[in-house]
Amino acid sequence: MNPQRWPYPLLRLKPGKEAMLTRRHPWVFSGALAKPTDSTLVRLADDSGQVLGVGTASTTNPLAARLFRFEDAPLDEAFFRDRFESALALRKQLGLWEPEGGCRWIFGEGDGLPGLVVDRYASALVLQVGTAGLEALREIWWPVLYELGKREGITAFVERSQSGRRDEGLELVNRLLKGSLAGPVQLREGAAQLTVDLLRGQKTGLFLDQREHRLQVGRVSQGKRVLNAFGYTGGFSIHAGLGGATEVATLDISVPALDHAERDWAANGLDPAAHLRMEGDAFELMRTLEPLSWDRVIVDPPAFAKQRKDVDRAFKAYKDLFRLGARATAPGGMLWVFSCSQHLDRTRFQEAVWTALLEAGREAKVLAHLGQPADHPYSLNHPEGFYLKGLWLSLD
Repeated sequence: MNPQRWPYPLLRLKPGKEAMLTRRHPWVFSGALAKPTDSTLVRLADDSGQVLGVGTASTTNPLAARLFRFEDAPLDEAFFRDRFESALALRKQLGLWEPEGGCRWIFGEGDGLPGLVVDRYASALVLQVGTAGLEALREIWWPVLYELGKREGITAFVERSQSGRRDEGLELVNRLLKGSLAGPVQLREGAAQLTVDLLRGQKTGLFLDQREHRLQVGRVSQGKRVLNAFGYTGGFSIHAGLGGATEVATLDISVPALDHAERDWAANGLDPAAHLRMEGDAFELMRTLEPLSWDRVIVDPPAFAKQRKDVDRAFKAYKDLFRLGARATAPGGMLWVFSCSQHLDRTRFQEAVWTALLEAGREAKVLAHLGQPADHPYSLNHPEGFYLKGLWLSLD
């Protein structure tokens, strides 16, 4: 696909619809446009023709345009190189750029690159391209990313699909772009050695946004019984086991994920007899748990609110799960609850937790408000970038 030549076509807003852009919010919805666009690269302008920014656009997505720069300048090689290097420098300052570790290198709007996600897993990179505009620019940004990745010791480059590609009229992809993969990669996370399947795992392979919370659970699991609901490949479980837990249960509906968790548990030198595999639907299995029997409980479900219209239904689902988690937690125990639904804001999330505790008849102290880690930054101009909400609770 040949990129659109500069200058990109002008895309005008309706009168009075420029307020969000003047506040440097990077999103424009279709209702704000004077007319639909037929280009995937645009210069956004007010109704008088004054250019407010440059970005990508969609002919099919209600989120019609995403701004990359708030000036009248092209999205060229120099632009992408600057953004990639700036994001990399931040991860290095944070101490997260490790040869055997994992971190998010590019987090879309948070790094000024809407629609692009790039994760590092040891010597491999996994990227997700979410917009037609980025696809149109691939010949410009991909060689730069590849060059910088090779410079940093990356030997395998994988591309995985974002669900949003469908909204952009793009085909789903799951492929090795460059290099070779003999199989899953080995990742060092604190004391844990985790295996990540980059081609078949969820998202880009592992939920890197829970890294700090996995380490946190490990620090407070000595001599405890730990329940990891929605455990996926057992990251929380392995950290709990390495932290000295006497028994750890990993609960998930996926047979391959639980097989993976058991392999990683053993590979970390942990006693297989101390790991309990719980296969099935979390809503059903958690109802069968003996009340007040687990010292540490993690409830980390998927995003139930994919769209704003789903929030009320999602609220009920989260509340029910959090109630079951509170019911299973022993007196004096700890409960971690999370939501990764962007559309369920922090206030509504906390209301779901509060209501769940009331229904469970439990009192709780908030030990910490939790969220996404520093390699998943978001801009104050784009609060939608804050998506991961969590509470660490001590239950009476």
